[in-house]
Order: sequence, then C-alpha cells, then structure tokens
Amino acid sequence: MSVEIDTSGLDRLVESWDRLVKQFPEEKRKMLERLGPRMLELIRQNIGGGGTVAGWQEMYMGSRGGYVAVRPRAKQYKRTKGGKEYAVGYATNAIERGHRHGGRRVPDHKGYKYRGRITTPAVSGRWFYAAARRELPNMAESEIRRLLDLIVDGLEGRM
Repeated sequence: MSVEIDTSGLDRLVESWDRLVKQFPEEKRKMLERLGPRMLELIRQNIGGGGTVAGWQEMYMGSRGGYVAVRPRAKQYKRTKGGKEYAVGYATNAIERGHRHGGRRVPDHKGYKYRGRITTPAVSGRWFYAAARRELPNMAESEIRRLLDLIVDGLEGRM
C-alpha cells in the first residue's frame, strides 16, 4: 500500500502562471495605450478655451510601458508680445493652479507709485489635471476588469 500526492494540477497552475507573467507586461502596456488618449482628450476638454493651451498637452508613455502621463510638451516655448519667451509648461502650471497678478510702477507727480491695472489680486486655478485624476478610476475601471479577466483566464489555463 502507498500514498501518492498528485501535483499535476499544481504543475498546470505553475505553467499558466509562467505564461501569464511573460504576457502581463505587454497587456499592461496595451491597457495604458488605450487609456492615454482618453486621458489626453479629457484634459483637453477640461482646459477648454481656444485650443492653444490644450494643444500644448501631450501623452507620454513610460519607456518600459510602466506608466502613461499627460503633460505639457517638453522644450516648447511661447513668446509674448513683449518678446519674453517662456516654457509652455510654465503657462500650463499657472492656469492649472492659478497665479497672482503683477502690478506696475507708474510715475505720478510725487515720484513712483504702484498702480495695478487689474482689480483682482489673483486668478483662480482651472484644476484640469486634478479633475482628470478624480475621473481616472472611473475611466480605468473597464480596462482594469479586462486585465483582471486576463489574469483569471491565465491562472485557470484558458489562455
């Protein structure tokens, strides 16, 4: 008489796991490639306006497919009417978070006096990135479910 332990089920599970581990990075990258354009569109909609600032936004994929981000284009500059050049990311940040107004010093009969042309001390932020961050769980839910189904199918040997 003998006692046996059948590990064939465990062997199949390990093989399924190995296939899944090899396939997971590519599937994750595909998921991020589907989510990135949706995030970009959401942020562009939240920015609104004439399209200049929205056009500065761009989707970036991590080099190994580990993340996707939407942010202002790198090394792109905007020139003001006065000839000052600034990075579009600087302007995007000011619109996202808000900014203070600068007044100017103008001469009067007693010397120089500070006089602001603008009556409000600051511009409120638009918070378009923050709004997109809040929407991300809803946007990603179906993609995460798809990835989870892939994992379950892989573990059950249906791949």
